[in-house]
Formats: sequence, structure tokens, C-alpha cells
Amino acid sequence: MKSKAAHHAISALFPEPISVVGTNPDEPARVPLVVQYEVKTQKGLECGGAYLKLLTENPGEGLRAGEDFTDKTPFTIMFGPDKCGATNKVHFIFRHKNPITGEYEEKHLQNPPVPKIGKHTALYTLIVNPDNTYEILINDESVKKGSLLEDFEPSVMPPKEIDDPTDSKPADWVDEPMIDDMDASKVGRSESFRTVPLLITLPFPLT
Repeated sequence: MKSKAAHHAISALFPEPISVVGTNPDEPARVPLVVQYEVKTQKGLECGGAYLKLLTENPGEGLRAGEDFTDKTPFTIMFGPDKCGATNKVHFIFRHKNPITGEYEEKHLQNPPVPKIGKHTALYTLIVNPDNTYEILINDESVKKGSLLEDFEPSVMPPKEIDDPTDSKPADWVDEPMIDDMDASKVGRSESFRTVPLLITLPFPLT
């Protein structure tokens, strides 16, 4: 790019929307999605991103409707290297529709891998499997794999337990883990009760 610290983007339409539904009789119902491309920075990279966005298909909207591509254009997956200041990572972000609210949320990969940025070409690959697992490879070497449901923030799955903001302790609540039972008493001795001696004399020597 001729100018530093400027935003540049290139967009192109696929002939038809990408589908992960198997179309051949010998294919499973759903097939993996593979995103793969090469990145080469002739002069390295000080501050900038070289990531891809797979845009969300909205009938009558977006690029197919003739709209310009901007940073606000909705995407389904964002993947690729980004470096600037303290940021030096391979992005993997996907937008997920909340089934309750109907709103879309961005899910960011936690602990993303570090990109390979240099003057040589690097091959970046993202594999998203039908079983909700993923894998990221750089130059055909696996650098990150895991679960779409567990490795992203905010989490796709809601937490099993959440704090109740209206909950409060009762007035007589005791925080100590153990307390004396004021109603407890020692067992009374009966005629058959015997005190166990502290030492027992053996009928034979130990040596």
C-alpha cells in the first residue's frame, strides 16, 4: 500500500452463497468449511491486518444489492493475521445469532495463535467442522484447535450458573464452616460402657 496507517479493502462476490450442506449422495449431511489463502508482506508488517471476511448473505442487501463494502458490512467469519502495537494474533471471529434475543453477537477466539509475518509467503487455513470443532493451520502446521462452543468469548453456551443480583443472605446467616452445637452433650456412661485404655499391653514381645 502506498500510504501507511490507511484502511484498504478489496471485496468480491461468490457466484452463489457458500453452503456446508452436502449435495452429493455419498457426502454427509454437513461438510467442513475450509478457508485458505496466502499472505505475503514484502516489507513486513508494522501495523495492519491481512485478514479475510466472509460476508453474511442478506437477500436484497449488501454487495449483491450494489452497496459499498465498509467496516460495518455484516460478516459471518473473520479470519487472518493482524498486528499493531500489542496486538499480534490470528483473528478468528464469527457472528452468532442469539436464539432468544434474535440479535447477532461477535464471538472472539480466546488465546489466538501468533501469525507468521515476514517477507516470505505464509499459508493460513481455517477448518470449521460440522461437530462444532475448528482447527487453524499456518503453513500446513496446526497451531490451534478446539471447540466453537467453549473457546470463544463471549461464550456461545450460557453459563450453567449465574449470580442472582436480587439474592441476599438471611439476617441470621453464619459464614463459619463449622460451629458448636449448643444442644450436643456427651453420651452418658452405662454399666456396659468401658473406657478404652490409651495403651494396650501385648502378651508377647515385638522383637
